[in-house]
Amino acid sequence: MRAVGFFLSSFFLFIGGAVQAQSVIPLSEKGGLHAAYVVPTDDFNRVDVQLIVLSGSYDDPEPSGTAHLTEHLAAFSSDTAVLRQPRERDLNASTHNVSTVYTNSGAPSDIEMLLRLSRAVLDTPNLPTGFAESEIDIVQRETLLRERQSPRRWLKRIALQNLYGTLRGRANNTIDDLPKLSLEKAYQFHKQHYAPSNVTVIVSGKIEPDRAAELVSRIFGDTKPSAVPEKPWLDYKPDPALRSVEYVESTRLKHNTVQYAKFVDFEDRSTSIDMQGAFFIAIDILNSRLHNALYFEDERILGVYLDWYFAKNSDLELFIDMQLMPDFSLDAAHNSLKETIDNLLNEPINRDEINQARQKEVVNAQAASRRSATFLSFLQNVAADGFPPISPSVFVELISNTTDQEVIDFANTVLRPSATSVILAKKVE
Repeated sequence: MRAVGFFLSSFFLFIGGAVQAQSVIPLSEKGGLHAAYVVPTDDFNRVDVQLIVLSGSYDDPEPSGTAHLTEHLAAFSSDTAVLRQPRERDLNASTHNVSTVYTNSGAPSDIEMLLRLSRAVLDTPNLPTGFAESEIDIVQRETLLRERQSPRRWLKRIALQNLYGTLRGRANNTIDDLPKLSLEKAYQFHKQHYAPSNVTVIVSGKIEPDRAAELVSRIFGDTKPSAVPEKPWLDYKPDPALRSVEYVESTRLKHNTVQYAKFVDFEDRSTSIDMQGAFFIAIDILNSRLHNALYFEDERILGVYLDWYFAKNSDLELFIDMQLMPDFSLDAAHNSLKETIDNLLNEPINRDEINQARQKEVVNAQAASRRSATFLSFLQNVAADGFPPISPSVFVELISNTTDQEVIDFANTVLRPSATSVILAKKVE
């Protein structure tokens, strides 16, 4: 599951009123799928089908980028099979670190077609001659554009490579591997990772649960249980004593930058599902304290970006990206960051902080329940790790039931000494 701290300040939008209940109903007649759910709601006059492949860029083989290429091939092949045109419409498909998500949306009357488009994603890609080959060029250009637009991606990749001691899995080799992308590897990735037992389907929107259940059973009923691909990246655990520091120089940077990556192993836990409430509340508090110390109270720091990922096996990653003012040296910034993190809990977390963070999470859930795109992202977040999706209303209940002590214990565990990897990146003309 993922929580993000925004570039300048945390997002906060107040919308009054309670969150409308959205039941998450598991479907038993689902063929060989890992799971299938229906989340009925009258808030939107539409239906969305999210097909979530529980593999993403962290699962890339050599070459990395294969999951992204596979996403393109599977999405356009789905359109070819159902709509008879490989680019019949703008597709909503995306490759994330641990998942690949295909979203088919339309009017409630379109539900059967939307499910058939989703089902076709699991079939071996079949595209017109020359079309599949052209997607390699498109993926290469997309990737290069993203890298140019966000040097943070490159620095984060170096930090992960140093943290885990590998070019594969969590630390990928995206740019160097682009010329090596091949259809053969993509088809192999599809065969291995698009197995039904590695796929979750979520039907949400204005639909009767019985109708959704009948259609899912009919359209996905021919899928068979299959071997679930291994996740070797989940076994990569750095030495807790690791304190890696690397200096780099680049003309790609707008500012001198400190990229900090921290790995936390909740050694006594094998799953993160029961810690979600503590995760979101504690991270909100830590984000606020970090933003105050690193941005609002230090004029030498131009901007701060925070990113958290809490894996399904309770491995947690924290990333901090600091953009520096010209007169703030990299070494001094690094020392200031270490001191800030070491002292972040010198003042114990108090009840008012927890209540404020709890209320903020409730308000964010209220906002998510009223925006269709945010609602889908909300459902997808936890489901991408293979857990049942959590609707905004269920999330509010979860947050309310999380104790203050659980939040305090979680924050203390996150900030204890553990493996870190730091990139000190100097801008050069």
